[in-house]
Amino acid sequence: MVRRFLGLGAALLCATLASPASAALISNVVETGGDNEATDTITAKWTGQTFTVSVDNEPVPGLVIGNSYTVGTFGHQAPAFVDRNHRYSDDAANSLPVPGYLVGNEYIMSGNDNRDNATYKLDVTIDAPATVYMLIDNRLQDGDGATPPTFGPANMQWILDQGWAATANGHNRAGDAGRPDEFGIDEGADGTINQYYSVYSKRFPAGTLSLLQADNAGRNMYGVVVAPIPEPSTWALAFVGAMGLALARRVRG
Repeated sequence: MVRRFLGLGAALLCATLASPASAALISNVVETGGDNEATDTITAKWTGQTFTVSVDNEPVPGLVIGNSYTVGTFGHQAPAFVDRNHRYSDDAANSLPVPGYLVGNEYIMSGNDNRDNATYKLDVTIDAPATVYMLIDNRLQDGDGATPPTFGPANMQWILDQGWAATANGHNRAGDAGRPDEFGIDEGADGTINQYYSVYSKRFPAGTLSLLQADNAGRNMYGVVVAPIPEPSTWALAFVGAMGLALARRVRG
C-alpha cells in the first residue's frame, strides 16, 4: 500500500512540476532612453500587449498603418522588433531550430532603432521567479556573425557585471558545448537566415530587473525571453509531506 501511495504521490508531484504557469509572468516593462520619432516610435511591448501599427508591413508583412498587433509567445517566425519585419527563425539548412526551452514563453519586442542608444534601459517586472534569456547578435564588437558576441567596456559590459552566463548545450552551428546556443534571424521575413543570435541567461526572483544598452550600432537589438521556473504547489508539498509521514509510520510499525 505504501509503495503504491508513494508511486502515486511521485507521479502527481512530477505532473505539478511539469505544468506550465497559466498566468502572465511579465507584468510590466518600462522603456527609457529609446528613440522618439514622430511617425515611427513604439515603446517596448511584451506578450499579450497590443499596439497600433505605425509603418506598413511592420512588425509582420501585410499589416498597414492603423492595424492592431498583439504580441504572442516566442518561437519560429515570432517577430523580433516593433519597428522591423525581422523574425526569429529556425535554420533548416543547418538543422538548427529555435531552442525548445525558448519556445512558447513570453518575450519582449523592442525597437531595433534603439540598438545604439547609450542610455537605453528596460525595467522588466516579473510576478514569479523566472529564467530570463538574453538573445544577442553574434556580431557584437567584432562584426563576425560566425562567432559568439564579445563583451567588453564598450560592448554590453553590463552582461558580465550582472553575472549573465552563456546557455551552452551544443545547440549551435559548430555543435560545440563550449559555445552559447544560437539560432537564426530572418531580416526580411522571406525565409532567409541573415544573421545569428547567441543565448545567455540568468535566474531572477519576482520583482523588477534592469536591462541596459545594446552597444550594437548597425546590427540588431537584443531580444528578451522570460521563462517560468516550475515550483511545486502548496497542495503538492502537503501531499509529499503526508507520504513521508505515512512511510515513517509504516517503518515504525
